[in-house]
Amino acid sequence: MIADQSPPTIVITSLAPGPRPPTTASSAWPNVLLTHVADVVARMGPPPWSKRIIADERQLVTLIASPPGGGNRPHWHRDFDEWWVVLDGVLEWELTGGTTLKAVKDDIVWVPRGTVHHIRNVGDRLSLRLAVAMPPAVHYASPCEQCGYTDDGPSEWCA
Repeated sequence: MIADQSPPTIVITSLAPGPRPPTTASSAWPNVLLTHVADVVARMGPPPWSKRIIADERQLVTLIASPPGGGNRPHWHRDFDEWWVVLDGVLEWELTGGTTLKAVKDDIVWVPRGTVHHIRNVGDRLSLRLAVAMPPAVHYASPCEQCGYTDDGPSEWCA
């Protein structure tokens, strides 16, 4: 999967003095008030790709596209739980301990911190998922217990 460059640091006050009109950090991603998923897909082209949609000190939201058979590197997170909304396709999560989840459009998948997860597109067309994580989103590589997948990539990275 091709990951975006790290987003600039965006500082948002912890307590809003509201009510007030919404503001954005820029007119381009991340952090616009309305994102049309179809526009992102058209702009990004064929998968695999990922596009950061929202980034602040509390959350990172990334739109991820995978081709049939594609997916991510098995990994886990020490500091945060991660969750996804499946927007299209059929995805499978292989988790620590032998659990396998199959999710389709409109499903929400939650994985607690410390759990290795290996996500694969098991459908016959593009899959789209919205991933929600906590900055800095440190990933720790780990072989997949179920399929044995491993690679020579970095053992730790931020996405």
